[in-house]
Amino acid sequence: MATISKLKLDIKKGSSVSDVMVSYDICFNHCERLAESVFIEKVTLWGEDFGPDDRLITLSHNCVKASKPCVSRKIARKVPNKILDEDDTFFNRKDEVYARVSLTPFTPAGKVADSNIISSRF
Repeated sequence: MATISKLKLDIKKGSSVSDVMVSYDICFNHCERLAESVFIEKVTLWGEDFGPDDRLITLSHNCVKASKPCVSRKIARKVPNKILDEDDTFFNRKDEVYARVSLTPFTPAGKVADSNIISSRF
């Protein structure tokens, strides 16, 4: 299975919008490269809490193909500070935000579609 390494989150805080960058490497094994496997890559920001963590925003949802041994990825987005304020300023606590990268092997699935119905006597 493909591996994710060197995962790093950077946030440059602005007055109302912050610059968010997630960087990481994806490395594919020999069989994945031979098959030119495709993976669904999803990058999300999460707020770390005492209970279940909160998904704050999806930064990227793409496909990546195993064509090289390793690829370096950088996802950059501007994110409103309201979204990054996962603990709400009401509690006056610091926010704890982390990035999560998931790779899911893409499996093609068939689809069926039906047209409109025409009622008549043929």
